[in-house]
This record gives sequence, C-alpha cells and structure tokens, in this order.
Amino acid sequence: MTQYTLAGISFGLFTLAVAGFLTCGSLVRMLMFLELMLNAANVALVALGPQPASNAYAVMLFTVAAAEAGVGLALIITLASAFKTLEAGNIKELKG
Repeated sequence: MTQYTLAGISFGLFTLAVAGFLTCGSLVRMLMFLELMLNAANVALVALGPQPASNAYAVMLFTVAAAEAGVGLALIITLASAFKTLEAGNIKELKG
C-alpha cells in the first residue's frame, strides 16, 4: 500500500466519522465517532509524515485519545445521572 492510498483511506474514515458524529443523537456514539476521527488523523499522520517523527506523534496521539476517552466517559456518566438520558437533543440546559 502506498502512502497516498493510506491517506485516502484515512480521509474516507474521517469523513464517515464526521457524518456519523453530526447525525447521531446519542452521547456515547458521538464519543465513539470522535475517537474514530482521532484515529483517522493518526493514520494520515503516520502515512504522510516523516517516519521517526510521525511515529512519535502517533504514540502521543494515542495517549491523548485515551485521556480524552476517559474524561469523555466521565462527563457522559455525570450528564446521564443528572438528566436521566443519553440523547444530546434532550439535554437543553446546563447550569453551573
């Protein structure tokens, strides 16, 4: 596989993830599509970047994705307990 084939695959994956993120209503699915977008960017970075630097950035992106997933799940659990729903359309008002 060439680097441009991998870049095309990552672009397609990113586009599908954006479309899924914008059309779904569940917070858990939104988080899943956000992680998919991050992984598609990671594939493009490894495919198109210089080899040693892009691999180091990919490892850093994996750690950022893991931290983001943990924080995102904590926020979803908090919102689910406060509003008794996981649908983004039903959460209309956030008070501090």
